[in-house]
Amino acid sequence: MGAGLRDATNLAWKLAGDLDSALPEHVLDTYEIERKPHARALIRLAMIFGTAMTEGGEFGDFLRKAFAPWLHLLPGFKDHILNSQTPALHRSELVCRPRLRRTLAGTLCPNALLDDGRRFDDVAAERFTVVTADVPSTAQCTEIRARGGVLVTARLGTALHRWLQHGRPRTAVIRPDGKVLRTCRALAMPRTPLPHFGRNLATAAPNTASSGKEDRCLPGLILGRTCG
Repeated sequence: MGAGLRDATNLAWKLAGDLDSALPEHVLDTYEIERKPHARALIRLAMIFGTAMTEGGEFGDFLRKAFAPWLHLLPGFKDHILNSQTPALHRSELVCRPRLRRTLAGTLCPNALLDDGRRFDDVAAERFTVVTADVPSTAQCTEIRARGGVLVTARLGTALHRWLQHGRPRTAVIRPDGKVLRTCRALAMPRTPLPHFGRNLATAAPNTASSGKEDRCLPGLILGRTCG
């Protein structure tokens, strides 16, 4: 059921963007690219757990009774089972990640508690969101709002800041479905445009300063050479 909800969420904002002319129609092709391997991995994991819990007959029951009470002593086992993390989405036009380097791109942004007592999902409200550990300028705040996005500052010591530190970026662009579109080591590079979140997304001019293979993404979604 959870995978089905993520399927619907993944597709809904892309359809909305296409109908609103904010996204080009071909981005709908990213639905299967992103969701099929993700759903397959979750199903495989569920089948492994199901087999471990029920198969093997009397011998399986014996093993479960003998070893299950001690599994929580294995380093990291309990955290791995309870953290509810899902596999990162595969690289696509809407998941800008390097091929040979692991980043937060494609992972789910945590629904962390913010300074004002609200949760991240309540503030983002299914909009494009820029999460940054940098102190944004007034001009940057104004530009992000003008482009239809939300800016969330991750202060030192907060859950969002620790999450950014885990992936080593300073800034992450979060999609309306909560997945990380891309990360960057700075909120804005000199003469580098911030992401376009609104109706002009499909027609925004590409960033001519970024020409590497790892920067092939929707026009206007490039944050600079230091992105990953």
